[in-house]
Amino acid sequence: MKKSKMKKKDDKKFLNYAHAGASRTKNAFRGIHDFLSTADEDIGENKELLMARSRRLAQGSMIGLSAIKRIRTNVIGKGLKLKSTINNEFIKLPQEKKEELEKQIELLWDFWANSTACDFDRFSNFNQLQSLAMLNMLVDGEAFVLMPLKQRKGDIFHLKVQILDSARCQNPNNENGKDIKNGVELDEEKVPTAYHFKKNDIDSETIRIEAFGKVTGRKNILVVMEKERVGQRRGVPLLAPVIEALHQISKFTEAELMNAALSALFSVFIEQDKGTEKAYGKNPLKGSEYERDDNLKLGNGIIMDLAPGQKITFADPQRPNSKFDLFVSAIATHVGAALEIPYEVLLSSFNSSYSASRAALLEVWKMYHMRREWFVNDFCQPIYEEFLDEIVSKKLVELPGYYENPIIRKCYQKSEWHGQTQGQLNPIQEVKAAIMKIESGLSTLARETREINGSDFNTNHEQTKIEQSKREELIKKDEGGV
Repeated sequence: MKKSKMKKKDDKKFLNYAHAGASRTKNAFRGIHDFLSTADEDIGENKELLMARSRRLAQGSMIGLSAIKRIRTNVIGKGLKLKSTINNEFIKLPQEKKEELEKQIELLWDFWANSTACDFDRFSNFNQLQSLAMLNMLVDGEAFVLMPLKQRKGDIFHLKVQILDSARCQNPNNENGKDIKNGVELDEEKVPTAYHFKKNDIDSETIRIEAFGKVTGRKNILVVMEKERVGQRRGVPLLAPVIEALHQISKFTEAELMNAALSALFSVFIEQDKGTEKAYGKNPLKGSEYERDDNLKLGNGIIMDLAPGQKITFADPQRPNSKFDLFVSAIATHVGAALEIPYEVLLSSFNSSYSASRAALLEVWKMYHMRREWFVNDFCQPIYEEFLDEIVSKKLVELPGYYENPIIRKCYQKSEWHGQTQGQLNPIQEVKAAIMKIESGLSTLARETREINGSDFNTNHEQTKIEQSKREELIKKDEGGV
């Protein structure tokens, strides 16, 4: 009985993970590092190398650059636009007053956001700053953003946006006893409390920027990144999981391009038999009636005689490689799967059926919407809230109870951000589907307007009234003239 039980117990070993993914004896797992590591070990210790290789691929890999620019263009596009949506359930403003305040806020925001005065470097407007922050996050793994208050001659607003180079976030030289790694300082509760940055590219001296103001609790620095590990201090570049594949495919592509270029040169080899070599030496033309210049060249319409025993062989480099496109497509499919970008979208190759192409677009837009939502929460909304604080403090807009009650303040800060909409493969069918959703109550005019072309329903409605009024005036003039 004991032997039988032992046998059954031993048999179970071959039914659980010990004989599968947790096997220590299978050859497939030899040479694999299978020890648990912290986020500081996995990410922090490799951060600079990953960032350097990611930057190189973003500058020299066509597929890598395609993935980064495609996400940037579809998530940010021309820039995410502010729509003030004051939460009136708590404030109880008259509807007309609410709409008036929203228009005032949006007007002041446009003055600031559409000018380079919003940029600390005086180079970009807010839409372009969004693009820069997104590119930094994708390439480096994160974007560090400061919101200094600086008044310059001719500026209406103090608030500025300053995006820092992620490579400057480094450990200080003399900070013994503090938990600082990769330039990020944690407190006793393992919460980021400060960030350390090099002052310039030459000196190693760093400055310490506290994450939050000690008195006001204001965010001094924004960190735009996708967090994938508990205890993670720095972000991971988008291309990190596919660096090796993109590196190899870039080398393969360069080799194929070089071979294809060389194959375009018409190469000819002259062969001679052993008997000819004994009679005439290594150059059978020397000392014979066929003697001429050693350097034989091909030209247009040239007819040349060869010495006895010689024949011509043409080089056949077998280029371009007929399997090159299949190989690149296969690798691009795997790379796209890792980056949540379908192959058709990554390479802009919509050669399949309408349903397959639409399925690819719908799938990738799930990722675009997710990244847009995160970007709004980490970048756009915090900056907008700082802007609202400034215009209220300067009394450029009157928001009753804004500073007296923090809940009322949050109600005033509520907003929506709209940007690039999904492309339409068949506009007629998609517009009809939008109308059916509105008529059945599954959606609203405002939502469908945003999703179809990214415009605002209220703005369209006001413009429609103006255009309709002008049409009626023209009709009356025509009738009066007749």
